[in-house]
Amino acid sequence: MITLRRVLLVDDVPYARDDLKDILGRRHADIEIAGEAENIAKAWALLQADNAIDGVFLDIDLPTESERAGLDFAYNLNRLPCPPWIIFVTGSSKHALEAHQLHPAHYLLKPLEDRAVDAALDWVRNHYPVHRKVTGRIAVKHKIRNRDGDDEFCHAFITLEDVVYVQKNNSASTLKIKLQNGETLDGITSGLKDWEMGGLLQIHRSCLVNLDHVQGLKPRPGEEQAYKVYFKSCPDELPIGPNYLPILRAALTGDMRRQPPKGR
Repeated sequence: MITLRRVLLVDDVPYARDDLKDILGRRHADIEIAGEAENIAKAWALLQADNAIDGVFLDIDLPTESERAGLDFAYNLNRLPCPPWIIFVTGSSKHALEAHQLHPAHYLLKPLEDRAVDAALDWVRNHYPVHRKVTGRIAVKHKIRNRDGDDEFCHAFITLEDVVYVQKNNSASTLKIKLQNGETLDGITSGLKDWEMGGLLQIHRSCLVNLDHVQGLKPRPGEEQAYKVYFKSCPDELPIGPNYLPILRAALTGDMRRQPPKGR
C-alpha cells in the first residue's frame, strides 16, 4: 500500500524537468507528477485546477521572467490557506539565504544527485503527512489464532475511518491496528510508513494515530513536558515523542501546513 504524494514541477528548462522526472520515476514510487510548468502563469493555472497537489519542486531562476521568479512564487504559495510544501531546485546558491527564510521542505542544487533527492523526500515523508481522505476499503492481512491453537493469516477489509491507531510491535517487525469497534488486527507485515495517509499522523517513532479519533492530550505522570494522547473510541493511551508534539498540536488545531517544522 503506497500513499501517493502529488507534485508540480516548475522549471523553464525541459531537460532539467526530465532529469528530475527520471530520478522520481526510478527511486520514488510514491511521488506522482501532477503537472509541469515552464513559467509561473502556467504553474498558477495548474494549482488552481488541481486542489490535491501536495508539493512543488520549484526552480528559483526562470530567465524568461526573472532570476528570482521562483522566490516570488514561493511567497505567494505560502499565503495560500493550505500551501503545498516546496523543494527549491536551482543551479545557483545565490538566493539560498532568502529561500531558507521561506521555510521550504528542502533546497537542492543542480545537477541533481539521487541521494540528495532521496534525502529531501525522506524529510517530506516524515514531516508533511498527506491529509487527503482515502476512500474505499483496504485489505489488511493479519494473524489470528485458530481453534487448534495455531497461528494463521486472514484478511480484514477496513476503511481508514475504522482505524484508531497503528503501532509497531516491540518484539517483532510487525504492526498492530486498533479499530474503533475494539478489535485489534495483529501480525501485520507492512511498514509504518505504508500507513501515512489520510488523517493518520505519526506521533512517535513507533505509532500513527487517526486524528478523527483523538480526544486530547494529557501529561504523563512524573515526566515534565511529556505527553500522551487519548481517544474518543477506546481507552488506550499512547506516548507522544517530543519531536512530534508540535506537529500533533498544529494538526489538531488546523494549523498543520501554516507552521512547517523548523530544523532538520
